[in-house]
Amino acid sequence: MKIKPECAICIIRQVVDATNEITEDEKEQFKLIKSTMDVIKDVYGENAVPAWMGTVVHRYLKRISGNNDPYKKLKDNANKIALQYLDKVREMCSVDDELERLRKKVLATIAGNVIDFGAYSTGINVEKLIEDTLNGDLKIDNSKELLNDLKNKDIKKILYICDNAGEIIFDKVLIEEIKKYGKDVVAVVKGKPILNDATLEDAKIAKIDEVAKVITTGSDVIGIILEECSEEFLKEFESADLIIAKGMGNYESLTEYKIDKPIYHILKAKCRPVAINIGVEVGENVLLKR
Repeated sequence: MKIKPECAICIIRQVVDATNEITEDEKEQFKLIKSTMDVIKDVYGENAVPAWMGTVVHRYLKRISGNNDPYKKLKDNANKIALQYLDKVREMCSVDDELERLRKKVLATIAGNVIDFGAYSTGINVEKLIEDTLNGDLKIDNSKELLNDLKNKDIKKILYICDNAGEIIFDKVLIEEIKKYGKDVVAVVKGKPILNDATLEDAKIAKIDEVAKVITTGSDVIGIILEECSEEFLKEFESADLIIAKGMGNYESLTEYKIDKPIYHILKAKCRPVAINIGVEVGENVLLKR
């Protein structure tokens, strides 16, 4: 997926947000933002992929600031909040109908994602945010197709590419459901910190290793760049029979590749360019098979 002109607003906002996490010194913030603007100018253009453009910018910001993990505090908070609601989420997803249960657990992982922009603001009712998502719908709903694939005995291994910290707590709920169908699941997190994406540290907090083999991409790329991934990841990517990819960064990047196996994208379309590309409205939930 290529960027739209308005993606410039998002990348600049991300830089400002990151510098606010790096330092409270306004003079230093101006210095970091001004320097990073030059990098944005170099990578911004009609053929850029949003996630890959963001990778270059955030790598540069980490390097010049000397802060390898600007979002560490926010990630820790997201995990803490998600853990508080894990039992509630499991309870709300506990329904007898297997299709509805699968759909609920997909929505649960999206609910974990919306903690992103809810948990760190005052006056936000996080429990209501989660409940509204769980009781909402999927604008694109390929849950029947996913259920059929889970029942398909020819599909033995599933590569589950995680997205954010916090969200990864609820990913465990969906992975547990997938495991009921006798599938081997390999969960993937980032090899190094980037934005608020989940790393091995977050996977351990979520105890994903209790239900799946956990590996990393081997890099700090937002989304996936196959050319930068580790041999371990590439081996699991090639041998997987089906891929589940969480979040917009993975959608933006994986759509740049021709993949000869079923791939499901689970995400909330948080911005207009992604929403337009998928064919939904901003804020709508998606379980898309392609």
